[in-house]
Amino acid sequence: MRKIILLTMILLVFTSCATLNRAHGELQFHKNTTKGQELIDLKKALDEGALTPTEYELIKQRIIDDYYVEKLIKEEISLGKKDEKK
Repeated sequence: MRKIILLTMILLVFTSCATLNRAHGELQFHKNTTKGQELIDLKKALDEGALTPTEYELIKQRIIDDYYVEKLIKEEISLGKKDEKK
């Protein structure tokens, strides 16, 4: 059950917190949730038992370091390069 909640949270981070659009050949990033709100939601998940303290610390540090944002942008750029080769 805890893994389902964790996966749901990660999916929410990728789908509701940010969107990537390509317009006029440029990569644009729009983030709709602040780091503070993400950290509050993460703490709530810890308090509700959806995460272990270790998972909480790992995800918290990744939010602070913009790990998920950077990963999302790199993946989008990588996909764009694949599309250009076709």
